[in-house]
Amino acid sequence: MLDTRADAGTYWRRITRFAWRGELPKEHNEVPTWALALPYRLWNHEVRYDGRTFEDLQAGRVSPALRRLLPLRALYLCFLYLWPVVSFFRALRRGRAWRAYWRLALGFPELAVFHPASDYTDAEARWTRPDFSLAMYYAWRWNRDRPASLRLDDKRFFLDECARAAIPTPPTHTPAEAIARGGTFIVKDPQRDLGFGVASFTADELKALGDEASAFIIQTKLRNHPELLKVFPETAPLSSLRVITTLDPKTREAHVSRCAIRIGRAGVDADNTAQGGIWAQIDRRTGRVLAGVTKKTFGTWNGGAPVRFGEHPDTKRSFVGMRVPWFDEGRLVALLAHRRLAPDALSLGWDIAISASGPLLLEVNVWTTCYDYDPPDDAFTPACRLILKELHGGTIPPPARVQTGSTRRVSGVPSAAP
Repeated sequence: MLDTRADAGTYWRRITRFAWRGELPKEHNEVPTWALALPYRLWNHEVRYDGRTFEDLQAGRVSPALRRLLPLRALYLCFLYLWPVVSFFRALRRGRAWRAYWRLALGFPELAVFHPASDYTDAEARWTRPDFSLAMYYAWRWNRDRPASLRLDDKRFFLDECARAAIPTPPTHTPAEAIARGGTFIVKDPQRDLGFGVASFTADELKALGDEASAFIIQTKLRNHPELLKVFPETAPLSSLRVITTLDPKTREAHVSRCAIRIGRAGVDADNTAQGGIWAQIDRRTGRVLAGVTKKTFGTWNGGAPVRFGEHPDTKRSFVGMRVPWFDEGRLVALLAHRRLAPDALSLGWDIAISASGPLLLEVNVWTTCYDYDPPDDAFTPACRLILKELHGGTIPPPARVQTGSTRRVSGVPSAAP
């Protein structure tokens, strides 16, 4: 099990080793702190398929001129060393439970940093997927050897690879094809994620865009499965099944470790939690939906229980107990995709459309996020052991600016037929 009893001295010693000295973790319970320190080591290095650095990710809205003036990397190091102080004052707000929260915040910094309103117990911390630690490992891996599996974040490359591997995706069209077909399409900006940059466009609107339309991914607008429409509004976006596949630490075979359904609001174009949607876990044995959470309410409690939602906020109909259509087939698609497209990836989140025509793979989430309360196993320990094993014998490059290489763009390829 991961150590949930870290103290400030332990935390500071780890930060000094990982951020200042550039050491790698020696034990799996050090991985979360190593992950928090990694951006300092790789601040100006390319860590994503699109050439972005940690500075780009942390200060994307800061102008280049201001970036040159502000010591952003040094400020991040200050944050790392000041975290015990920040988390201490946050802990005091918890009243009598302050000591338990503080120790948890030092042992699992990613949970307390990214979910400041949450009150995790030790068990919940171990159950939760180490999403940030996995993302930082992938950043380290990309900087080191650019594995093809991490290029799947590039939506065009992803569609190209799915077509090559005969994995079903929504039909994709060129602007000319969409205009000739007529109707309404889902248009995606390949440079954005979290549901941003997804919109419905008619053929006439695409025609009005002219040459700019070629910058977007244009796909057939699919309809939710009829069983979902018994609960969701007609104008809700296409719901997706999030299937998280993870390598077994011993056999390195991919298995399904988490399942959830994303439930969108009426009148929006994406079901992401960043767009106000609900994340609802699915019982992996039965395929039935459990009560869900939103991004804002995840980790918050009321009356001694987590805040959860059991009905769609627009229709007021309950989705708890509903069996997800294509549940078994969707899991098989995710496992097939992991084995064919990314056999070396430790853990990935696959979004599978629950459409009327069948399960279709929408995209893969390399830097994924998961909002689980009570999954059936310890998620942190096996994942951190996997990361530690992959890091063994590796080295972190020294902190120096490097020239980022260009990333090859793959032109749109019609997707495999449903």
